[in-house]
Amino acid sequence: MKTSKLFYQLAFLIILFHSSFVSSDENQALKPYQLPKGVTAKDYLANTLIIKYKNVPLQGVKTFGNDSKNSSNSIKITYQKPILVFGDLAVKTLADQQKINDNGLNRIFEVGFESDISIEQVINEVLKDPGIEYAEPRFIYQTSTTPNDVDYVAGFQNYLDQVKAPQAWDIQPNANGVIIAIVDSGSDLQHVDLATNIYQNTADPANGIDDDNDGYIDNFRGWDFVGTSAANVVEDNNPDVPADSLDHGIHVSGLASAVTNNSIGISSIAQTAKLMILKVGADDNARAIYRGYDGIIYAANHGAKIINCSWGGPGGGAFGQDVINYAVSKGCLVVAAAGNDGDRELIYPAAYKGAFTVANVRADDVKSSSSSYGYHVSISSPGASIYSTVNRDRYGYKSGTSMATPIVSSAAALVLAKNPGLTGVQVGELLRLNTDDISSISGNSNFQDQLGNGRLNVFKALNAMNMPSLRNQKTTISDKSLGAYAIGDTLSYYFDLKNVLQASSDINVTLSSTNASVQVLNATLTTGAFAASETKKIGPFKVVVKQGTLDNTSVLFKLSYSSISSSYQDKEFFNTTVNLDYQNITVNKVYTTITSNGRVGFSGDNASNGLGFVYKDFSLLYEAALMIGNAADKVSNNARGINGVVDNHFNKVVRVGKINNSVAAYEGVATSSDLLSPSPLNIEVKNRQIAYKDSPDDKYVVVEYEIFNKSTATINNIYVALFTDWDVDDGTKNLVKYDAGLKMGYTYASTPLSPYAGVKLLSAEANPLFYPLSYQVASDLLQDGSFTIAEKYQTLSSGVGATSLGSGNGLDVMFVIGNGTYSIPVNGSVKVAFAFIAGDNITDISNSAIVAQAKYTQLLTAVEPVFTAKGFDVAQNFPNPVKQETQISIYLPGNGKTTIEIYDLTGKKIFTLLNAELKKGTHSFNLDASNLNSGIYFYKTSFEGLEKVMKMVVIK
Repeated sequence: MKTSKLFYQLAFLIILFHSSFVSSDENQALKPYQLPKGVTAKDYLANTLIIKYKNVPLQGVKTFGNDSKNSSNSIKITYQKPILVFGDLAVKTLADQQKINDNGLNRIFEVGFESDISIEQVINEVLKDPGIEYAEPRFIYQTSTTPNDVDYVAGFQNYLDQVKAPQAWDIQPNANGVIIAIVDSGSDLQHVDLATNIYQNTADPANGIDDDNDGYIDNFRGWDFVGTSAANVVEDNNPDVPADSLDHGIHVSGLASAVTNNSIGISSIAQTAKLMILKVGADDNARAIYRGYDGIIYAANHGAKIINCSWGGPGGGAFGQDVINYAVSKGCLVVAAAGNDGDRELIYPAAYKGAFTVANVRADDVKSSSSSYGYHVSISSPGASIYSTVNRDRYGYKSGTSMATPIVSSAAALVLAKNPGLTGVQVGELLRLNTDDISSISGNSNFQDQLGNGRLNVFKALNAMNMPSLRNQKTTISDKSLGAYAIGDTLSYYFDLKNVLQASSDINVTLSSTNASVQVLNATLTTGAFAASETKKIGPFKVVVKQGTLDNTSVLFKLSYSSISSSYQDKEFFNTTVNLDYQNITVNKVYTTITSNGRVGFSGDNASNGLGFVYKDFSLLYEAALMIGNAADKVSNNARGINGVVDNHFNKVVRVGKINNSVAAYEGVATSSDLLSPSPLNIEVKNRQIAYKDSPDDKYVVVEYEIFNKSTATINNIYVALFTDWDVDDGTKNLVKYDAGLKMGYTYASTPLSPYAGVKLLSAEANPLFYPLSYQVASDLLQDGSFTIAEKYQTLSSGVGATSLGSGNGLDVMFVIGNGTYSIPVNGSVKVAFAFIAGDNITDISNSAIVAQAKYTQLLTAVEPVFTAKGFDVAQNFPNPVKQETQISIYLPGNGKTTIEIYDLTGKKIFTLLNAELKKGTHSFNLDASNLNSGIYFYKTSFEGLEKVMKMVVIK
């Protein structure tokens, strides 16, 4: 009872003390309380005060407001409670209690009230009590995530303010361990500002064993795909860089996820994202990225959802696109640098469909002069004079899209941490749709719609409202001229549109172009109900190619998307080249182009209008021109000539067109004449190109010329050849050789890991010719920079002039390959054919040369089967997917040898199901899949030179 008696005595004394000073003139003279500048009602709790009394016993309850004499009639006190719980004192030592007393924590109370007056007036009424040390609102504070890293505090990272990172951190303070793959030159795994954030694969510790059975031994801290030198690739589990010169990947790493709030160095947007370091360059080359796509695959297979690629190059073949497609299918966002050439030239992987491409802007949001740009760019980000980590615990500045890219990757990791259920592409869309518009800045006026949707704003992306986002997955165009998109054609456009984000029911799609060469007949279509992640084919949009359109006119189209209900508006761009005199062939592992003038790879001069010849993202060919002649002053050709002027002697007669219903994956034809020659032979040339999709025929394209005599007399002593200029990897370090047995000229580079490219003569009716060339060789025909008609005839008529050219580091090489002579009677013709081949090494291209010869011989000797109304056909196996057994049914239009072969996903033949002579009619065969593992397989059915390939899925 002593405690209660003391309590009431203290309370009585306090009330008396309080009452006697309530009208003090001294207190009335105090400066009135005002809320701090910028504070509004959202920044404090309503009807709540924090009050500190000047004197209060160590135990007891302050009863401010219980006496009506001591408070305004307009204020009603509803409760009082101490900030410090009295029970806490029981566990404090005397010294601790003294500290509490010294700081007055025992004198601070939270006080509730009700009042009709403002909180400032309430506080000023309360402060009239002389026993109160202070009174203030119960403030609400936002989470403070401003980093304490010294270089951030010192202002070395203003780009973080530019992209609104501090505001973003109040919503999502860090990336919570999201993995960012740094596919680059390696990193400094011990850097004081990186080490804690280096990803560790705990499933495979460093013990000399592949514990997780992923094919990589001890890949505990990433992987090195190249090693010391690309000349001798030795992979290992150490992606650490050995020298300061290799600090590109270190700088990128710090921007992606430097350790933040460690009072050291720099901050990063993601702060705590884990860095999967994948070294794809060599120790002896600071710039070259040799195995970037291998790194992307590894990242996609090992849990990285954000894959940073601060590198690129002009080679853009099937391999890279396949890798990007795979990574996207695994839910990844591949963030790629647009390039630092300051132009619109495409580099890869940035230009691949599915890549999230980043341009570079300065601190004032104007495009950096070095930054590449284009309609394929997704977003812009700061990239000029960016401060980040470098080797040996140091820091430094670098500029370029290489720096802008990991800033976006870091932002993507933060968005993914807040929305862990999203795919990488969805994260990219949130970033892209919620940028700051920089198009109105005067310095960007020449780059409208070519710097992405705007400059990165990670705060907006984290606050994004639900809306749809349509992205075009595939464009299909049909026309009556079989792919030439010629004058007068009405093109039908269909778009496979995917709604990446939220469902919608009222999206309008509009196709438009400002190019006068085309007219869009029906501009807008409505998608109707469009679910999230759904893909719809929208079309047809009808487009007319107008009269007067020049050959190979590139038309820029805009696809616009809008939804009234969600205020969604977006756009994307694409180009269509109309009135084509060429067609691109991209059905197998080599990409090339058929032209209307007989060239291969490019229809235009100086490597324009076409793909060239591309293999695994290596652009291998600069020029492949047709030469036909029978005298030193009579060579019709379209090769380079005198003083840079090209001899464009062939003029199209029939524009290139694709042959429908071909047994090949692609077959196209065109016809030209040599009437533009000053000394014509009076010939027409029908050129045909054929490409096959499946192994082993997937690394070459057949190029056939049929030369027709349009004169009134027999044309004798004709040579037919191709002049080819190769640039394999570094084009000045090439070597050329001739394999007489295969009749194949081929080129390769002295640089490591580069492919081989070759041209094989397929025709055997005349003697082969081969003539290597290089302007870098003394006394070479091209040394003076000109290639005269007489010199061209010399290369045609010299047989096999040499079997090699170049040694050591190599040269810039060319060669002429063909055969002759032929005599062509009036209205007669001859055929000369070649195979353009690419591969990984000499064995690879030699094998392709052998199968190309076999395939072309088959084409020439094949007897067309007698078909009924129903042709050769293969049905989809049933059931599919397969668990144990499935049935394959085929229809044969005649008698003949038939095979069914089973291949795995890599193209390796597993077994032959059938190899027999069958009669005309329907046949069914059971396939036992019990010994096959789960996966995707293909079955190829061959019948009398015809082939059909079907896909089969096995599920156990």
